[in-house]
Amino acid sequence: MTSYCDITSNPLYVDIYRELRDKNEMTARARFRPPLDRWESMANLGIKIGFGDDWIRFGATKAWIDGIMGNSSARFYEPYTHNPSSRGIWRDIMFPFERSPDNPEEMQSRLERLALEADANGIQLTVHAIGDEANGYLMDMLQRITLKNGEKDRRFRLVHAQVMTDRDIERAGALNIVAEVQPYHTSDDMRWMEERIGRDRSRGAYAFRRLWDSGAVVSFGSDSPGTNASRYYLNPMLGVYAAVTRKTLSGRPEGGWFPEEKLTVKEAIRAYTLNTAYASFEESMKGTITVGKLADFVVLSDNLLTINPNDIKNVTAKMTVVGARIVYSAR
Repeated sequence: MTSYCDITSNPLYVDIYRELRDKNEMTARARFRPPLDRWESMANLGIKIGFGDDWIRFGATKAWIDGIMGNSSARFYEPYTHNPSSRGIWRDIMFPFERSPDNPEEMQSRLERLALEADANGIQLTVHAIGDEANGYLMDMLQRITLKNGEKDRRFRLVHAQVMTDRDIERAGALNIVAEVQPYHTSDDMRWMEERIGRDRSRGAYAFRRLWDSGAVVSFGSDSPGTNASRYYLNPMLGVYAAVTRKTLSGRPEGGWFPEEKLTVKEAIRAYTLNTAYASFEESMKGTITVGKLADFVVLSDNLLTINPNDIKNVTAKMTVVGARIVYSAR
């Protein structure tokens, strides 16, 4: 790993990063994403997309619209299969719903009001969405934001994009969505997903191939350390393995879970590198080994393009280089 996103709300972390940077002790590049309701203080400081330097960068915010699959609180259009009395929850940032200042007949959530204001001030929006209704709401919201604030390169990041309807998967590309997904969720969640939402809705879970083919930008990450329902590995090799095999770490099911959603190894590598750089407006400075870009890369124990995909989960990092400096070397 040469870069990571920090969604910690504590501003003291920024001071820690700055001290490490000034002492030349940073071993990875930090991209800081405070909560959406901090957008105004960010704007008052002149922070917008691209603010910062090569080591510490700002300009994006994070919000949460629904719960998680781990405790069946993700928001769906229809009730859970195993709990017909529940469709999941909306997070507090959705409330209150108030009349839109532009259209008194239109009710607007607090999330949408904050998102409109942040977007108008050049701040990137990234929003956690797990259930199909949560993802659908955000796509509708993005269309309204675009109508009110105008067309621009906003790279709206749908964080997780975990379960989506066929319609929303198809329109993801048209809306220029960045699907910020965590492929290891596939290996972890497939064990109980169908029990909770049934086989038909599970087709829309982690639909990497259809999202990719829609024209959306699929950006991979880890979601580490995870939630109170599950812990996630930081190791990107497990993510590549999950994306190209759609199996658990024990190798089940034999052909992969909804195998039509598999990505190729090349696509999975791109999702972890160039596409993730694009997601944060940094594709001109990193994401590929190119003259003029930052000298950030890892040396692996095996060639991902030639080994059996089932063995990718066992690949290790032999060396990590950040800013042309070796920051890790295996013994």
